[in-house]
Amino acid sequence: MPFHYHKRITLIPKVLHLHIGRHGWSWTLGGRRAHITGDRHGRRTTAVRLPGGFTWRRRSRR
Repeated sequence: MPFHYHKRITLIPKVLHLHIGRHGWSWTLGGRRAHITGDRHGRRTTAVRLPGGFTWRRRSRR
């Protein structure tokens, strides 16, 4: 049985969150419609939810 661990810490309500898991950490800046996520390796993902169930997402590496 696999072991999973995930903890979300709110630094600024509805704006900035820190995610801690078994393999590392990441952060999220923004809300449900648009947000930027970064991880410990320097990878960043920008995502925007569009009307009609569509999502635009762009990933970048440092």
